[in-house]
Amino acid sequence: MRHLSTHTTSISCTVDLPLSKSIVNRLLLIHHISGGEKIATLISDSSDTVAMQELLHKISNTDPASDHFTEINVGNAGTVMRFLTALLAITPGNWIITGIERMQQRPVKPLTDALLQLGADLSFARHEGYPPVIIRGNNSLQGGVVKLNAGISSQFISALMMLGPVLNGGIEIQLEGDIISASYIRMTGALMEKAGADVTMKGNRITISPTGYHKFEFSQLAEPDWSAAAFWYEVAAFAAWARIVLKGLRNDSVQGDSVLPAIYGNLGINTAFNTEGVILTHSGQPPLQEFNYDFTECPDLAQAVIVTCAAKGIKGRFSGLKTLRVKETDRIEALKNELTKLGHPVQVIDDQIILGSRPDKINTSDPVLVHCYDDHRMAMAFAPLALLRNDIVIDEPHVVRKSYPGFWLDLATAGFVYKEME
Repeated sequence: MRHLSTHTTSISCTVDLPLSKSIVNRLLLIHHISGGEKIATLISDSSDTVAMQELLHKISNTDPASDHFTEINVGNAGTVMRFLTALLAITPGNWIITGIERMQQRPVKPLTDALLQLGADLSFARHEGYPPVIIRGNNSLQGGVVKLNAGISSQFISALMMLGPVLNGGIEIQLEGDIISASYIRMTGALMEKAGADVTMKGNRITISPTGYHKFEFSQLAEPDWSAAAFWYEVAAFAAWARIVLKGLRNDSVQGDSVLPAIYGNLGINTAFNTEGVILTHSGQPPLQEFNYDFTECPDLAQAVIVTCAAKGIKGRFSGLKTLRVKETDRIEALKNELTKLGHPVQVIDDQIILGSRPDKINTSDPVLVHCYDDHRMAMAFAPLALLRNDIVIDEPHVVRKSYPGFWLDLATAGFVYKEME
């Protein structure tokens, strides 16, 4: 457990954000599918991308002729689970892909149904539609037309897309229902095209030709993580004065989370782009008293933005949160539980969160333990509250390793102070 405080409310710092794990994990998969040479060094030190590299190495070094089933354990990395399930379907060998208990509660059926439509050989070790998944890989898997529910996870769609260039005949994905996190689908398509793939996205139809990939340089395609920047926007919003430089962020990013400048412009924060990255300062304009937002395109920003609004007493209705139910934890319930514990009025209706006005008294004399539920974004979203109150204790500070291992060191550089508690 980690008790947080600050020795200043004026924040001036320069931050090297981690690389986007969403981008890096896509590039790692594309590189592997294209038959690229082994990558000797770690691209990123976030636990998700480390797991991706280590498991791809294990897959590459497994004898495809062995009758033994090789276990691929992704831990709590949901992206890795979805991407590697698709990869193993076209990788000769016998595989079992699994993860921690929470991972075994997260559905993969839309993806496995689509793979079955292509002729994949897979089944479930325990519960239908959930890991562990038993896969007998086939590198001659035929392409063709598949139908896929687009309303559960964009990662299912991205996983299929990245197989397309090496499938016999390519692939046509027909998306059914409302498309969630469409920005991540566009990101996948953009990265694939930069790696030489032929991708056409039109309405609810994605067509990918069997043209393969060409070699590419990670350094040219990888970007700092806009979703990690969200927690520094929080810091800026809570500080009495702020000048925060976030290095490497671009206004032409392929990341959907690059909508942060527009969102936080409503909350009193100005974003200026320069050759170094972005500079966050107070705009001089008061935040809106009420802010409503649909996070369908950028669900990973929801925790940071909702905590910001709650702490600043901004009322709001937040929708587009359906996918938060099946993340590292049920993030909707987690937000409700922890914000309520801290004295903020929160109402959940279906998959929407509604914030009321800030209560008169939100600080306590005793530490308040914020549960993270093994979720990196819960820890990072609540940590900046130490600028406003002295009672914040994070129960699982280590979970930030999933996407932003240097988070606590960067906060310390900015003036945050923390001490470990028993």
